[in-house]
Amino acid sequence: MSHSTYNIQWNEAQGHIKELLEYEASPETQKPESDRVSAFQTAAVLYIKYIQVFRKLEECYFQIVHPQKRIVLRHVLDGTMGRLLELKNEMVNLEFSEYHFFDDVLSDMKLTPADIEIPVPRYFTQDNEKDIKDRMKLMAETLAKYRLDETGDKKEE
Repeated sequence: MSHSTYNIQWNEAQGHIKELLEYEASPETQKPESDRVSAFQTAAVLYIKYIQVFRKLEECYFQIVHPQKRIVLRHVLDGTMGRLLELKNEMVNLEFSEYHFFDDVLSDMKLTPADIEIPVPRYFTQDNEKDIKDRMKLMAETLAKYRLDETGDKKEE
């Protein structure tokens, strides 16, 4: 795909973020929900939409080469991840559980569970590649020093 494709995808993601922020700032959504189930449904829908935006932005960040655009995209990605964490915390407080079942929301939105998997941002591994290699080297040296294999079992001599 070309750079223009990812610029268009980035613009679409920005548009979705703008729509989500307008929805969250509207007076109708500012009123507190009296029903926990409907409050959870609202938070779940927002959470899923932010995941979709996050996935688009992460793909754009990975494919766009311009360093200035990557800096801006990284800030937007970090903000989106922060909002995902806020929504996740809100859902945990509403349901008192770390695990959520989005079956009904996914079927309403015509999505599959694979569509809401949150990928590890590639810049976590790519930008920190040297640190990761250093950690792996340190682990290998430590295992060799104590004569352990990767499972933690003592090597036989």
